[in-house]
Parts: sequence; C-alpha cells; structure tokens
Amino acid sequence: MRLKYFLTIIALISIGQVAQAENHDPSPELAKEFEMAVKNVESKNFLDAVRGFEKLAQSGLPEAQFNLSLLHSSGLGTPKNYKMALYWSWQAHLNDHPTAINQINEIFDLITEALRDTVANQIIDELLAVAKAGEQTSTLKLGKTYTDLLVTPDYQSSYVWLSIAQAYGLESASGLLSQVADELTLEEILVQQEQASTTFSEINS
Repeated sequence: MRLKYFLTIIALISIGQVAQAENHDPSPELAKEFEMAVKNVESKNFLDAVRGFEKLAQSGLPEAQFNLSLLHSSGLGTPKNYKMALYWSWQAHLNDHPTAINQINEIFDLITEALRDTVANQIIDELLAVAKAGEQTSTLKLGKTYTDLLVTPDYQSSYVWLSIAQAYGLESASGLLSQVADELTLEEILVQQEQASTTFSEINS
C-alpha cells in the first residue's frame, strides 16, 4: 500500500511536468499556477494542491484535470471520490491528455455502470449547453462522449454531433463519423443527417 501511494504521487508530479512542457502551452500565469500546485504536491500540501489544480482544471488545462483526477481517486487533499475522478479524467481525455484513458479504464473497474452513466450524462448536458451556444470543439467532444463514456453507446446522437463537427472542419471528426456510421442502419443515418442539418442551422442562424 505504501509503495502504491508513493508511485501515485511520483506519477502525479512527473506526468504533470512532462505534459505541461511537451503537449500544451499554457499562458505564463497558468504555468506559474500549475508549478505552484505541483510544488504543493511535492510538499504534501494536498489541500492547496487540489485548490490549485481545480482552478486550472476549470480553465480547461488537461494536465491539471488529469492531476485533479488522480487526487480524487487517491483521496489526497479531498475525500476519495471516484465519480469526480472519472469526471476530471474524462475532461482531460477530451482535451487530448495522452494517458488519461488509462486512468479512465482503471476507474471503470471501480464503479458501477449506473455511476458511469451519471457522469456521462452530466458531461453531455454541459457540452450540449456550450455546443448549442456555438462553441465548435464541444461538438467533437459530444460525439466521443456519446460513444465511449456511456455504458450503452448512443450512436445516433453521436452521428448528429460528429456531423456538425465535420461541418466545422474539426480534425478527426470524419474518421469518427465513419466509425459511428458503421453502427447504424441506412435508415437511421438518413434520419440523423436531417437532425444534424436542423441542429446546425439552429446554432448558426
């Protein structure tokens, strides 16, 4: 148990530093806040670490989202909470954190299917609100969440939002849309194409 605790903390520190340096380019202010949160982990000041990572996670920084997920799953700086751990690791995954999917798969083994769907529906509701307000990248995230986070994939809804993501020219939307189409009948595809056109027009009118 002590070894697992030690490895978790080392992973939290090292992954955060490497990801910040190589995968994303936060503003100097965010980078400074991230560094402070990591230092709080190093000094075992976990309460302030959670506060720091939470602020950065809300701003959309995937490294902070991933580290916040680790703290929730480890029960450090906050009571252990697998629901919040899944929520933040999925957000990190949607924002292209390279190893968040490993954390997600571990959490799947620790929770019920009902809780998994609860988190999925919460994220879907949040994404729908911003997608309908015209935020383009959320359409691609919706497509992924409908297929990969819900216990029973909703391919029809995914097709609608991936169609809109493709219309926006978002990278990878076309490939994902093709995969989703393979799960639908021709009749279902035609219906969802009409729905996508209607929704797209409503958003961009």
